[in-house]
Amino acid sequence: MLTLLSVVIGIVFVMLLFSLLTTTVMEMIAGFFSLRGKHLVQALQNMLGNKTMDFLQHPYYQQLTMNANVKGAKRAAEKAFPSYIGSGTFSAILNDILDGDPQERIGERVNALPDGELKKVLSFLWREADENVTEFRNKTEEWFNEVMDRASGWYKRKSRTWLLLIGGVITIIFNVDALQIYTNLSVNATLSEYVADAATAFVNNQPAVVDSVGSANPDFFTAQKQFNDLVNNNISAISSPLGLGWEAVDWSKADRQWWMYKIIGWLTTTLALSLGATFWFGVLKQLIGLRSSGPSSTGGLTTVSSSGGSGGGGGSFLTRPGAESPLESVGRGAKKPPSGGNESTGKKEMPDG
Repeated sequence: MLTLLSVVIGIVFVMLLFSLLTTTVMEMIAGFFSLRGKHLVQALQNMLGNKTMDFLQHPYYQQLTMNANVKGAKRAAEKAFPSYIGSGTFSAILNDILDGDPQERIGERVNALPDGELKKVLSFLWREADENVTEFRNKTEEWFNEVMDRASGWYKRKSRTWLLLIGGVITIIFNVDALQIYTNLSVNATLSEYVADAATAFVNNQPAVVDSVGSANPDFFTAQKQFNDLVNNNISAISSPLGLGWEAVDWSKADRQWWMYKIIGWLTTTLALSLGATFWFGVLKQLIGLRSSGPSSTGGLTTVSSSGGSGGGGGSFLTRPGAESPLESVGRGAKKPPSGGNESTGKKEMPDG
């Protein structure tokens, strides 16, 4: 029972690591191309219509565009887009472009707007505010917040589509074959125990995994550091014994059936990654709780911490006192998998039948 549980924990741990990697790549792309900022501009266009350019050219908004992401920082002549503006900022800029001082000027400027959706909305809000400037600003802030909530939901759904595509690409690049991972863990009890111990250490050193897709302000450099931490400190340590990557592939066995199993494994992994890191982290915590309630399988193992970022790149692996961990040796380039099971776990194997 504990052996099977260790196998399941190993599979879930791999899905968690690559889900985090997929999210991190998405944040790198979003930060570099200012995707969230462009989405914000699109939402403002839907709200403000022909007044959008007046809003975007306002000095206050222009200050927010400076060095908003890596692309804007490298190309000074090209303005970047802020990922987020507050409702107070929106109402202040809107009030200024409506020339709202003194108080009666707001009603006049709203009535002077060209016929369209913006005039209808602002006229409605002005009446709802009983033609009071302070209350009108509160109403415009409520309007902005409601629109942004809906826009954020739409952006998050769009990001999920991107995550599915990115997950598929990462699956192929790293050769993350779910069927192969299951086979290698199930035939090598020592390997499955070590990966399960690594998963336990990772969870213990990682307070929580938050789903930031569509809700965070992505920063390219932060995401890049998290990417490097995940690959160098976690994924590289388990890739070789689990058969990840392409170095250990035996191309002499790459017949039609081999490719069929490979594609099925890739599709399974891609669909699993689309569930998100938060899902897999929750599942992993529950499985580790079940494992820890049973007999201890570490046999006096001690933890060796590895540095990592706040986005899930940190973790620690386990090693016996005075001995080198097979996972750690693999992380430094050794190709020999842990003993105690099939010695060819770096190759594709399928159960008989």
